[in-house]
Amino acid sequence: MQQSYQRFIILVKDTENVEVLYNYFDKSMAVSVDISDLLRWQWIQCVSAFDKFMHDLVRVGMLEIFVGNRIPTPKYNTFQIDIQTYGDMTNNLIDAGLIFERKIILKHSFLAFQDPNKVADALSFIWNENDKWGKISNLLGMAKNDCTTYLKNIVIRRNQIVHEGDYTDILMKRQDIYPQDVIEIREYILKLGEAIYDCVK
Repeated sequence: MQQSYQRFIILVKDTENVEVLYNYFDKSMAVSVDISDLLRWQWIQCVSAFDKFMHDLVRVGMLEIFVGNRIPTPKYNTFQIDIQTYGDMTNNLIDAGLIFERKIILKHSFLAFQDPNKVADALSFIWNENDKWGKISNLLGMAKNDCTTYLKNIVIRRNQIVHEGDYTDILMKRQDIYPQDVIEIREYILKLGEAIYDCVK
């Protein structure tokens, strides 16, 4: 899990390279050019890094359960595999973990672990805690509702950027986005990832 967490930090901090690029263009352009998409890209990438981190944590945690290094959760015990996969695993015990991992990746590849409810549901595979967001928000020093609402709003804005180009109406006016917005959500995503990691490691 530590490798997954370290990779998450790298992916989020990589967005700071684009922040440098944005600041350079913002200060050096002789003519007025809209470079706000550099900010939107950072927003998208921060959420994507968080999504990947959740997928990685769940996958690694489920593998730890599979090999007996972690206590199974009720949701883990409901994870379904097909007969073919079961046969492959029983006939090849040496690679059974690898086969199981591939099945996890395949089944979860259609899912997004971004929305607070989806995050809590995904973590249930490896963390048997009824009040997950209560524990997470406590580590962040935030009220539970504030913690989940902030993440939900980050994800909503990410979806507006990705699926609607960040346009709000038929007049084709884009929503404003500022460098400080991106800095704040990046810091929040990093702190949130750390809190979740501390809860499940």
